[in-house]
Amino acid sequence: MSSRTIFAAAIAVGILTGAPFAAADTGDPVREGIRNPTTGDAERETEIIARTGKDTYGTRQSNLGAGGGAIYGCRSTLDTSSPVAIADPERSTPCVRINNLSSGKAFDFRAKDTPIIGVIQSGGSILSPKPNVAPFVTNANGVAAGLNADRVDSLGASEIIAQAVQAAKTAAGGGGANNAAGCPANTVLVGGGCIENAPRAAATYADAAAACGGAGRRLVPPDVLLHARTLEGIDLGGGEMSADITPASVVLVTGVIVQGYATVNDAGAVGTAAQTVPSPFRCITG
Repeated sequence: MSSRTIFAAAIAVGILTGAPFAAADTGDPVREGIRNPTTGDAERETEIIARTGKDTYGTRQSNLGAGGGAIYGCRSTLDTSSPVAIADPERSTPCVRINNLSSGKAFDFRAKDTPIIGVIQSGGSILSPKPNVAPFVTNANGVAAGLNADRVDSLGASEIIAQAVQAAKTAAGGGGANNAAGCPANTVLVGGGCIENAPRAAATYADAAAACGGAGRRLVPPDVLLHARTLEGIDLGGGEMSADITPASVVLVTGVIVQGYATVNDAGAVGTAAQTVPSPFRCITG
């Protein structure tokens, strides 16, 4: 009996008895449950060739129990000398390689009713961080639906920017973008200096000047107050003390020489008050 007849009979027995059996391109059977050694050339591959249509596959591995469908192991190494070497299967051979020689997809991953689709793990424990290990490399720079980097921690880019702006305002005392000039907390940049966001309690001119000086600052000039009142969050109310001193004048009734300071209210009106009359005030740096 010829070897061809024996091989054909073996296939027929396998089909009739239902024994797991498949013919490989090398001519050797692929047998279930045992190792299938390669004979001859160590570089020779076992090929399974199919010609099927859409939604039909060359091979199908299925497990009707609770176990997995397939497991693959290999001993290949990685050439990290360059990105080209990493992507070149001749230099960095993967355990599993999928080539689509047409224009369709190379793979699909699908899970049914599970909170996690899969795991990409480096090393022996998922609990051991690997900060120097990349999960994969790619030259595909397009936006992946569902993996758009526009969302981080469930926030879109505009929301992240808004949070960053608010954090900057908080850190700088609410001055927002004006505090990019390095203004201290609770101040805002106006007229080349940083004035306090809120007025201090009313004081006489001498006491106010001393308070600002003690803080390493000075009273605000009237032109700066006139500008500051136009900014959001700055309210000069009925009038705040400025740094300017008015010319001396004589009160005709008493003959007393009076010298005061200029005030600025939120409507933009400039007035005067005697130095001994208390008024709210702010200090300015620079």
